[in-house]
Amino acid sequence: MNSLIPSQAKHIGLKVNVSGLGAVHLLQALAHNPETTLYQTDHSGIVVKVFDLSCGRPDEIGYGPYLNFQAELANFEEVHRFDGLRAYVPAYYGANADYDAKYAYIAMEYLQGQNLRSWAEEVAERGYGPKALDDLRRATHEVFAILDLFHQHNLLMIDFKPDNVIRLDDGSVKLVDLGAFFTTRHQSEVSKFVYTATPDHAEVLIDASNLQAGVPLTAASDIFSAGVALFEMATGSSRLALDPGTADEMIKMPSIYLFRDSQIKDVWRAFPHLRDALPLVRTQLEQRRLLFSEVWHLLKAYVAARVPDWETLPSDQQDQILLSTGTTFIMEQLPAPLTWMAAAIARATILRSLRVRDLRALVQLLGNPAPDHVLEDVVEHNCLVRHLRELGLETDFAAHLNTWEVRRDRESGHFAIAAPLAARELADNAAFVHLRQMHRDDEGHTFWHAVDELEADAAGVGKANLARLRNDHHAWIGFPTGRGLPSGAHPGAVVPGDASTRKR
Repeated sequence: MNSLIPSQAKHIGLKVNVSGLGAVHLLQALAHNPETTLYQTDHSGIVVKVFDLSCGRPDEIGYGPYLNFQAELANFEEVHRFDGLRAYVPAYYGANADYDAKYAYIAMEYLQGQNLRSWAEEVAERGYGPKALDDLRRATHEVFAILDLFHQHNLLMIDFKPDNVIRLDDGSVKLVDLGAFFTTRHQSEVSKFVYTATPDHAEVLIDASNLQAGVPLTAASDIFSAGVALFEMATGSSRLALDPGTADEMIKMPSIYLFRDSQIKDVWRAFPHLRDALPLVRTQLEQRRLLFSEVWHLLKAYVAARVPDWETLPSDQQDQILLSTGTTFIMEQLPAPLTWMAAAIARATILRSLRVRDLRALVQLLGNPAPDHVLEDVVEHNCLVRHLRELGLETDFAAHLNTWEVRRDRESGHFAIAAPLAARELADNAAFVHLRQMHRDDEGHTFWHAVDELEADAAGVGKANLARLRNDHHAWIGFPTGRGLPSGAHPGAVVPGDASTRKR
């Protein structure tokens, strides 16, 4: 939640009422933008986001900030209606508006951690060892899997970027800044949706045009933003650098960018405040830095002008040339240990007709699959997989696990599945998978067995279940209760072929 903090924040010292707590004092500004400030409070687990509604007129409030407050409040309330989503956003403690004092606020959970951008920068500074790479893969997998869960509930984040994800100290991730969601309540009045995306992370020309025409936004918007986020985490920049010679060559070919420039000027007329954030393609070429929203349009026109007989090539061959060229272009700008991101970035940001269909497909491009013998062991012996089959639930995910999503249980010799991954896969059904803890290893990892509710451990109010472990990266499901041990193995035996045998 780090940001440029003003020397004096306007609402420091303010008291706001939070249900169940009474007066909460705002102590210190944590993050700031022209319309909102996030404040630390005298309650360690609570922060308050204040919307400045002043507009210079004593009898009026700022209409734009007030609309943003209403939108974010509605999004908080909508997300918190779904049990399967509530755990992936800050807890919500209440909101209100003071029209006389000209401010509104939302009280929410304080998340102890770093945003993905700053965390990725620290990972890069420390070096990309095997553990760091798996941590990076796991974080990207988890956030995109969470976004996919939101899509399954018809919630699009729209303004997704690394700054809008907090990686907590325990390694789990949560989405923050819920102001720009496009939800089912916007479907019937698309033209009234307040579009607030950032040009560096969104396809503003396409999305703004669709909204003005009454066409609903789709998952393609979030998939694009996810691709840009990956590139930013890897390079520290949200724009592609361009070789000066290539840029100058493109500038001398105005036919490949003049139409896009005319579209950008149309956006300027509708949204004057975007003039600096959304520069003309020619300006981007002169600056040697391209917005991802322009890369593929420009590259397609450039390749078409350079490849002999382009127009006679079959469309699928044209598509393959474009994808291959763009992927290489992206890969050359990634640190060597992160070149595995190139294909995912390309397939997420390419023209929509060639883009991956959903975030689940994008996640698959970022995988580091566990060895075949591990996956076979999970499918055949894991108690969670067996339990889900008995309940008639889907188990296909068990055949596509990554190295960080499995751990060998030395008590049984078999492999267990990471509880957070299993909880995401089962979504709302996770609360109905009851568990009994079997043991804890010497590194603090707990192993659980899927059981009927009557056999499950007591856990405060109710029984232990998979939903309660969705953020516990030290919890594993799959203790087979001594059945099916490998030949010659016994509890505590070391079985060859640990999941740390990696496919790179």
